Amino acid sequence: MEDFSPSEAIEPLSSKNLTILEEQLSQETLIILKLKQYSKQCQDSELKNLCSQLAEKHKNNYNTLLNYVVSHISSG
Repeated sequence: MEDFSPSEAIEPLSSKNLTILEEQLSQETLIILKLKQYSKQCQDSELKNLCSQLAEKHKNNYNTLLNYVVSHISSG
């Protein structure tokens, strides 16, 4: 893996890559909503906790992707 120095310019994302990332953000949103709903419906506390943990994991994924997109848009 190459080292990245902050002085290197971040290349703008292509429209194809932006489209792919937008789709991924949509998918992350959908799974977060589903997992939160599943958590509310679960009677078993272990399953309820698992759904909540997975929702949080996907929320982190969403935020990471969003930050990536924003960093490339703001630099372009």
